[in-house]
Amino acid sequence: MKPLALLLVSSLAAGSLLADGIPLCISVRSRIPDDDWRHVASRYGLVMTLFSPTAHGMDLSSENERVKWIKSLNPKLKMVVYGSAINAANVRLRAWRQPQEHPEWFLKNEAGEWVTDWEYGGAVHLDPGNAQWQEFVAKAYNENITRYGYDGAFVDLVGSTTHYINFKKTSKVVNPKTGKAYTDPEWKAATLGLLRTVRRHIGDKLMIVNGSRGQTYFQTGYADFLTVADGMCNEGFTGWLQDPTQPRFASEDDWKSDVDALADCARRGKLVMAVANVKKRESAEPAEAYDARYRYIAASFLLGMGERHYLCFYAKVPGKPECYQPGEEVLPAFCNVSLGEPRGAYEKEDGIYQRDFERGKVFVNPTAREGRVDLSGKWKTAEGQAVVSPLVLPAHTGAILLREK
Repeated sequence: MKPLALLLVSSLAAGSLLADGIPLCISVRSRIPDDDWRHVASRYGLVMTLFSPTAHGMDLSSENERVKWIKSLNPKLKMVVYGSAINAANVRLRAWRQPQEHPEWFLKNEAGEWVTDWEYGGAVHLDPGNAQWQEFVAKAYNENITRYGYDGAFVDLVGSTTHYINFKKTSKVVNPKTGKAYTDPEWKAATLGLLRTVRRHIGDKLMIVNGSRGQTYFQTGYADFLTVADGMCNEGFTGWLQDPTQPRFASEDDWKSDVDALADCARRGKLVMAVANVKKRESAEPAEAYDARYRYIAASFLLGMGERHYLCFYAKVPGKPECYQPGEEVLPAFCNVSLGEPRGAYEKEDGIYQRDFERGKVFVNPTAREGRVDLSGKWKTAEGQAVVSPLVLPAHTGAILLREK
């Protein structure tokens, strides 16, 4: 059952949640200079790395040796190492388009063909229910955590159904245990088994799973994975907004599920990485559309955020890994706004979603029509500009306001 719109967040220490601005996370998948690491450590609260031995034809595994130094720059910084439930990413298993080791670990479809990833260059997929693969990937996580000082594991492609594995496929994936097409309950149970194996190996270190967003979080019981994992990643938060001329905004229902999933995780005390797919504005492109997208994403995040929740602006750069790139970072100035603690959960009034904070208020209009809000008192934007009532919110926009003293 979908939760009510008003969900209470867990109690928080006074002044702790937004004292230093909006909590941010980032992905790093390439070598970056020391000064960039100093910047990352000073502004981000959570970093996921992928320093694979086979990343884009390079061996980046030696970059793991820098983790302890990076964490020394900010003892509060959490760093998790990337891996996957069904891909051989970030482990020394030579499997890309053709299994070379342990072929029995890999999946085939009803036509007897290897199952390849529709999104990542035809990489072949492993069976999450294979006990030997479970042990192999769990030990790989534990080795990285123990040897390099990571705070935990990021487990990608954790699905509660077979939707991803069968997406854009003509033949369905076969469960090696039954010889028949994998069912959704079988897939979910196999994935839970893998997560439990990882948990057994990494102990109380962080485990963050990725593979759900929008209404699927509630419709497929994705939160069952949170009985094992410490948190989740929502990649595609509020929609797919890489193209400012043709942004693919989530429907209001799907957008609301994104926000409600944040609130539900807050109630459970679970960590969340809300990853918004956007792009840095080029100098020749108009700033207004980009600023509106960034503010919409951030305000939506603030509606549902709780403790240990982080926002990421995923700066997509064509031809490069989807990660932090020197000079390509999306980091709007309003991310440093200090709103103080939330005063309860979000609510909807006159078609506008809003949430009170100690020193301000956020508003979001996730619909395709214009909305207006009557304001009482004096308000200003995070940049210090005065706001006149009524506050006009065009379609798919948000506002982050501070109370005038």
